[in-house]
Amino acid sequence: MSKKRVLIAEDEKAVRNVLAEALRTYEYEIDVAENGVEAMSHVENRPYDLVITDYMMPEMDGLELTRRIKTRYPSTPILVVTGMGPTHELLENGAAACIIKPFNLLELLNTVKTILDK
Repeated sequence: MSKKRVLIAEDEKAVRNVLAEALRTYEYEIDVAENGVEAMSHVENRPYDLVITDYMMPEMDGLELTRRIKTRYPSTPILVVTGMGPTHELLENGAAACIIKPFNLLELLNTVKTILDK
């Protein structure tokens, strides 16, 4: 069985690194992006089993990234991490789930596992 591929789009380096390292312990293959534009480039070049995105990012926010991914790759699940984003609108536009910052890392990892096991 091949490793599940996860893309993390997060502009805060420390958060991006914590998420990447935590997910690697579960044997997921991880790619990272600093913003939505970079994340979209990754998605266009290879398939992902899950995209985790921050809501507030420069160049393209998590809502626009979610819309673009869902338009072109509707089967790709997206988990949005947000401090004050429009959770309802994110879910309406295709996010599989939203986690509110500050988040519990174990809660996030359990949500990732649930999404990937579907």
